[in-house]
Amino acid sequence: MHLHQPFKALVLAVALMMASGGDINKQEEYMNACPVIQCCAPAPGLPGRDGRDGKEGPKGEKGDQGAGLRGLQGFPGKAGPQGAKGGQGPQGEKGQKGESATFDALQRQVAALEKNIKTLQADVSRHQNFFSLQWVKSVGKKTFISTGRKDSFENGKSLCAKAGGALACPHNQAENTALREILKASEEAYLGMSDVQIEGKFVYLNGVPVTYTNWNRGEPNNNKNEDCVVIQDNGKWNDLDCSNSEVSIICEF
Repeated sequence: MHLHQPFKALVLAVALMMASGGDINKQEEYMNACPVIQCCAPAPGLPGRDGRDGKEGPKGEKGDQGAGLRGLQGFPGKAGPQGAKGGQGPQGEKGQKGESATFDALQRQVAALEKNIKTLQADVSRHQNFFSLQWVKSVGKKTFISTGRKDSFENGKSLCAKAGGALACPHNQAENTALREILKASEEAYLGMSDVQIEGKFVYLNGVPVTYTNWNRGEPNNNKNEDCVVIQDNGKWNDLDCSNSEVSIICEF
């Protein structure tokens, strides 16, 4: 009974192999050709190393140039080192001879004279704006000029002051004679003095008391509040109302 059991098992194995249509010889070859490690589930291996004996392939042809837009110009770079000093150039042509120092000095003198002439012309023009120079008389350091105008004492005083002078006033006989010679017949002119402050005490325009006089007989008489003085065509003086505007204006410089 023990011998029949192994036999039955062998018969059963052969029957199964035949039913599957398998070839025993081929099964043995497959068994011998399939190692155990390969017949199992494959596992990922490590990356291989680059080959050492590989050669570079042929170089491709040059492609066409792109048609893109040109980019913006970049910032200028830093200045480079200074170059070496160049050699001296050829000597230039000799210039023209300059003007002499004497000629320059003459030019300066001419310019100064022209300036002085312009100044004098301006002064004359300024005086002519105030005066109509009809009569001029010089005596000592004074020059008397008739304006050819008639006005009040205050207006005459202001007119002469604006011209840089003062209302005429003789301080001696010579100056009084010079004034008389300027006057026309039956003409009289204001003198630079008055007794407005204190009646009977005549003073010059600067407040100093009058030292020279040449009054007419019976003058001054202060008739109708006469505080100013005029010189007549005979050289004599008379007191007169300061508001009288029919009196000539003579200035002194």
